[in-house]
Amino acid sequence: MNTVAKENLLQLKNLLQQIGRDHFTEKSTILSGSTIGQHVRHILEFYLLLVSGSFSGTISYDKRERDLRIETDPEFAAHTVDRLLARIDTLENGLQVKFEGDYSKSGGAQNVIFSSVGRELAYCIEHSIHHQAIIRAALISMGLEHLTTRHFGVAYSTIRYRNGQCAQ
Repeated sequence: MNTVAKENLLQLKNLLQQIGRDHFTEKSTILSGSTIGQHVRHILEFYLLLVSGSFSGTISYDKRERDLRIETDPEFAAHTVDRLLARIDTLENGLQVKFEGDYSKSGGAQNVIFSSVGRELAYCIEHSIHHQAIIRAALISMGLEHLTTRHFGVAYSTIRYRNGQCAQ
C-alpha cells in the first residue's frame, strides 16, 4: 500500500513541477471557483494528517491547517510531496488508530471509529485519485491536459477494466 501511495504522490509531484503558478492559482469555473492549488492542498493535507495521526494514534481530517503556501506555490507543494514521500515509508499499515470526524453542519457531533493506518492510507489514495480527476477536468478546460498522464485521476480498478477491454 505504501508503494501505491508513493506512486500517487509522484503523479502529483510531476504535475507540480510542470504547472505554472498562474494556472495553479487560477480560479476555474470547472472547479466552482476554486483552484487547482486548492485541490492539491486538500489532497496533501489529508496525507499529512494521516502521517501525524499515525504517530499520535488519532486521525482527524477535519483538522486541516489549510496552508496557503501549498495552494499558491507549486514549488512549495512539491517540497511537501517530498516530505510525505519520506514519511510514507515509516507508516505501519497494521497499526490501529482512532478516526475522528464531525459530520454535522453546526459542529459538536464528533464521531469516533476504530481504523488502521493501512485503511486510512487506502482512503487517502482513493481521495487523492478523486481530486486528481477533478484537477484533470480543470487542466483539460485550460488546454493543459498534456501536463499529466492518461492515468492521472483514474482509479486503479478502472485502469484494470480498461486494460481488460483492450485485450479482448
